[in-house]
Amino acid sequence: MSYTENFAFTIVGALIGYLVANRFAIDRDRRKEFNGLIEPVRLMLLNARNYPTSNLNESIYITFALVREKLPFWKRKGFDRAIEDYKKSKSDENREPNGMGGFSYKDTAKIIYAIDDLLEILKPR
Repeated sequence: MSYTENFAFTIVGALIGYLVANRFAIDRDRRKEFNGLIEPVRLMLLNARNYPTSNLNESIYITFALVREKLPFWKRKGFDRAIEDYKKSKSDENREPNGMGGFSYKDTAKIIYAIDDLLEILKPR
């Protein structure tokens, strides 16, 4: 092989190596960003799973919207359904008035299952 062929192969190899390394760096940064975003959400959900009668802060729904944008398109429908199931588990149909102006939940297992579904989707990458 001639000097120019070796040089051309070297340049092509270096370019391919650069592009692959750049792609891995971009993927790593996306994973770090996603994991940083979901970590506080996961902690709140784990706490809510341990105490299903407590309510999540309303600002979590803003974070859910941000997380949804970071999910691949094929996971978004399942994520939306999991959020709706959680809201439904906390809705009036699962509440029972206690006679003193408050309420209790009829079935806390529904809440726990809904939270488990959310946690399944919000696994760290």
